Amino acid sequence: MQDFRYGLRSLLRSPGFSVAALLSLGLGIGANTAIFTLTNAVFLHPLPVREPARILELYTVDHATQTTAANLVRTGISIANITDIARQNEAFSGVAAYFPSGLALTGFGKPSQENGFVVSPNYFEVLGVPAAAGRTFDPSEDLSGPPRPEAVVSHDFAQRVFGSDAAAVGKTINLNAVAYTVLGVAPAAFRGTLSVGPNAPIWIPLGMHSQIFTGPLERLYNERRFRFLNVFARLKPGVEERQADANLQTVAARLEAAYPKDNRGRTFESAPLAEAALGFAGPRNQTVDATVALSVAVAFVLLIACANLANLSLARAAKRAREMGVRVALGAGRARLIRQLVSEAAILSAAGGVLGIAIGWAGAKLLWAARPGFLQNAWVDLNLDMRICLFTAGLSALSCLLFGIAPVIRASAPDLSKLLSTSGRGNVQAGGRSGLRAMLVVGEMALALVALVGAGLFIRSMQRAQNINLGFETKNLFVAGVNLGALQMKPDEGREFMRALVEKVKAVPGVASASVAGGAPLQGGLMLTAFSEGDPVDSRQGVLTFAQPASSAYLDSMRIPLVEGRALNDFDRMGSAKVMVISQATARRIWPGQRAIGKRVHFATSNELYEVVGIARDSTAINIGEQPQMMAYMPFDQAYQPAAVLHVRTVGDPVRMIAPVQALNPELVLINPGSVHAVIAQALWAPRMAAILFGIFGVLGLVLAVIGVYGVMAYTVLQRTSEIGIRMAVGARQVNVMGMILGQSMKLALLGIGLGSCGALAITGPVRSLLFGVSPTDPVTFFTVAGILAATAMIAGGIPAWRASRIDPVRALGQE
Repeated sequence: MQDFRYGLRSLLRSPGFSVAALLSLGLGIGANTAIFTLTNAVFLHPLPVREPARILELYTVDHATQTTAANLVRTGISIANITDIARQNEAFSGVAAYFPSGLALTGFGKPSQENGFVVSPNYFEVLGVPAAAGRTFDPSEDLSGPPRPEAVVSHDFAQRVFGSDAAAVGKTINLNAVAYTVLGVAPAAFRGTLSVGPNAPIWIPLGMHSQIFTGPLERLYNERRFRFLNVFARLKPGVEERQADANLQTVAARLEAAYPKDNRGRTFESAPLAEAALGFAGPRNQTVDATVALSVAVAFVLLIACANLANLSLARAAKRAREMGVRVALGAGRARLIRQLVSEAAILSAAGGVLGIAIGWAGAKLLWAARPGFLQNAWVDLNLDMRICLFTAGLSALSCLLFGIAPVIRASAPDLSKLLSTSGRGNVQAGGRSGLRAMLVVGEMALALVALVGAGLFIRSMQRAQNINLGFETKNLFVAGVNLGALQMKPDEGREFMRALVEKVKAVPGVASASVAGGAPLQGGLMLTAFSEGDPVDSRQGVLTFAQPASSAYLDSMRIPLVEGRALNDFDRMGSAKVMVISQATARRIWPGQRAIGKRVHFATSNELYEVVGIARDSTAINIGEQPQMMAYMPFDQAYQPAAVLHVRTVGDPVRMIAPVQALNPELVLINPGSVHAVIAQALWAPRMAAILFGIFGVLGLVLAVIGVYGVMAYTVLQRTSEIGIRMAVGARQVNVMGMILGQSMKLALLGIGLGSCGALAITGPVRSLLFGVSPTDPVTFFTVAGILAATAMIAGGIPAWRASRIDPVRALGQE
């Protein structure tokens, strides 16, 4: 306690050093804590289920079907395969399935679109989530179970609609024009298994699929090839994940042998349920890569801060050298000095940790508050927990070690005779100590370069992304989803309704053109395996293709030009010949080197042949910057689906179309209405946020590194005052002195830039998947960052050099 009290007084007597140290540590630890808080909430925070580590998410992995949609290699599982897995496996006590589906809620004022999960009856039992009020579904029923219009609602939904959990039980709610009885209410903490994504206020049983799934989803529901359900399973007691994976491979081999047409080349894999929060493999892998990259960036910021503190501490230790000498002369041993100095470093680290956890927690909250609209209903727990506190405590201890060890070792072993024989104004520093500070500056510059290169790559990537040609015109384009299935319309009624809706929209002032299609831009859609005429379904010639129902004006509304052939027209209806327009990528993949016009294709789920009548330019289907995707545009009448997206090309601001379009039919709920620019902004949100964060961390690292260069050179000038005075007394000019000091600072900077460039080249590879049209080794970025660092280092070293050139030789020699 005596050491801590003295250490505290010592730090209070050096307010400049203490404030600089606290700010450096607080920012470094805070940046790391902020990123870890989000990482903890998304990746490490367990879902509120029983024994979450015993639950695995299951996938189908397709090794046979050709696809350019790399994020769809790992997909869901068909209802038929799920049934067989549940019956044949020996590793799981229960296998459950779910599928997110929008639900139109009526009867409570204005119709609204609610998030729903269509689930197997044992969904809650496998998760181990009991009802907070009432009960959940009967888990003893089959996977789909009989059609029962029953629902379980979330705590938030019960509070919003009925006022309390108890009041919701037994009540009736109208979903998609069907009355459902509320069986129970889920616990307040449980919002489904997708924490990053739509939360589920309503769960309904899969047995009601015919009332919820419409169009192709319902038509293909029982197809063994149709991989659409999300699946998870609970391990039996004593069974480990590797055993479950082996058992899944055995089951997959049996199903491939039993159903070669549907399961050839397909296996099953598992992953921890915690990963389900991020969806399927593509977005998940990008999120993981971004998190790792950001974690490395903030770690570099902390290392730079610690290097700065080490330099400051070495300089402070030099000033306290006489104090240490006096202590030794009075009988203090080295262990006693080390204990004193470690106490001071521990006080700084602890204070920096407290400040860091406050900055980190506030920063994480701020980052989450800045999330885009499509994540507004997502829920993650950003509250401080033991894991975050331990992480911050560990960073504080590591920081204490990193910035405190060198000064402690140096200051605790003073040269007593030398210290007591000098006034302390001469050059009492050993060359090794100056060399150590120089090495720290080189390390700071190297780390700053790596952080700035990351920032530069993401900034250039965002610039490229803004200019990427998506294959369609984004200006003045309005989109809104509609679901006629929610109104329980029959197909003929739905076709007529869609035609009438498009004509009404065209008549609205300010509308240039209007059309409907199966999906929205950048939202993907239904994917079917396409085969050229004559290729059997069990061959390896299948190509996974986006099957897009579209009205005749769709390509014109989207401004997607035809390359060859004709567009779809109003004569392509039910009863007429089946036709389609395909993308250039589809033509190249299915008929390489051949003319596709006039060729015919069929899908794996049907023997009907579609004739190719036109080829459209490639357009982006899912991710900006993706490989050209296979697309097939089919007449909306021939491939009717009640869930569709209205596309409206406007003369002015497309957002102003929401009210007029909604007014055409007040009972029709518009789903996610808005401009395509909002959709694009949503697609670019993650890389844009990464660019901003990398920029902040890079600039922070640059500032700390420049301060380090300035501090070392300023202290060097102070230590070499006598030498500089002698040089000037014997004829050295000011320019010579400036060149000497500036040359020394630039040597350190250039050495750091060289080492940092090598490090950046070695570690920037993992961010390749996050960049748009920019190589991780982009020379423009590397040279620009190197130039910025060199220029700032020259400025930082130039100020002490200028001061050195102004030294009065007489005064300098007089001090000696």
